[in-house]
Amino acid sequence: MKRKDVYKLIDEEREYQDDKWGPDKQNSIEAWLVYIEDYLNATKHEITKSTDIVTYGKAKCNIRKIAAMAVCAMEQLNVMSREQEEQE
Repeated sequence: MKRKDVYKLIDEEREYQDDKWGPDKQNSIEAWLVYIEDYLNATKHEITKSTDIVTYGKAKCNIRKIAAMAVCAMEQLNVMSREQEEQE
């Protein structure tokens, strides 16, 4: 899969999230980390119980959701660029 296709999937998931939760819903950095960690842990838990194709498919979808949550967190928290980070 090409990076542009991955970014398209993340962008579509972000649109879904905004439609579901509203674009103005704000969370703290702590809340974002907990949400992402909870989703990641639930996914890891499911995949350790079963390694069938359906479970792997759901895990792949959750990776998309987790990536989109991280993007939303970056949007809300005004995360600095790598260049800015290196200057500090």
